[in-house]
Amino acid sequence: MTHTGKLASMAEAARAVPDGASLTFSGFGHSGHPMAFVRELVRQGRGGFTLHAVAECWPAEFLTGAGRVRRINLSNLMFEGLGRCRAISRAVETGAVAVDDHSHLALWMRLSAAGWDVPFLPLRSMAGTDLARIQSGAQPKYAQVESPFGDGPVGVVSPLQPDVAVIHVNKADDQGNGVVYGAISVIDAQVRSAKTVIVTAERIVPADEIVADNQLVAVPGILVDAVVHAPFGSHPGAMYREYDEDVEHMAQYYAASRDERTLAAYFDDYVLGTADHDAYLARFGARRLFGLIVDPALQVARRGEGA
Repeated sequence: MTHTGKLASMAEAARAVPDGASLTFSGFGHSGHPMAFVRELVRQGRGGFTLHAVAECWPAEFLTGAGRVRRINLSNLMFEGLGRCRAISRAVETGAVAVDDHSHLALWMRLSAAGWDVPFLPLRSMAGTDLARIQSGAQPKYAQVESPFGDGPVGVVSPLQPDVAVIHVNKADDQGNGVVYGAISVIDAQVRSAKTVIVTAERIVPADEIVADNQLVAVPGILVDAVVHAPFGSHPGAMYREYDEDVEHMAQYYAASRDERTLAAYFDDYVLGTADHDAYLARFGARRLFGLIVDPALQVARRGEGA
């Protein structure tokens, strides 16, 4: 298949993720997650993953609920406004998934250390807490060393290099230069630390449009390996300036996650039961999706028009 630049189909990009890989995903809270890519990983049967999850609750919950995760290096995974991530909680309680807990700052610094190719970075915030004391990974995450400047002991964290970072953006060109509107969370550390970077984009646009918005480029194309067109790629979550959360479907998933039987039925229906991202979107229909789109003038969703 001939492509322009680094453009690839969703299936092709997902096939580049091997079983057992360590992954990190964009997004925070209910926004900006590459959920279309996550669903494709599940369809393809990929698993045995280690996640480096800086509050990207939806990818971590989905992959864990589908039985595809063996370990999570995490910092606070929860569904804001809904409650705890039930699939993750069950997996941890039963020992199916191992976890190593961090502060947000510590996990960002571990990714940053890998991106900057330094052996450690110093921080004070976890000293004296169970976050520093309890370490279950093969590589220690935290230690204390004497400051070379005579200030006494200081905490340090080790580098953390994901095999693959998957980042969802508002728009990208065919080389992977990606623009993100609003908060970018820890995207910079994720893309600089990962061995492979895959971008999914709401829109694929000409390079001139990216140049015109160059101050908002959160993902430099030089670090990107593949670019995938994925409109509504964060659904059922939101994408700032594109569409709001699908609150109704989020609640449907959360109700299904209450036990393994209903969660399996959800995956059979909405993930394994849909051939690809287009088929997934077709389950909701154009009117439903149109009702989530944010009006560029009002900056609110056209919910009344899509009802």
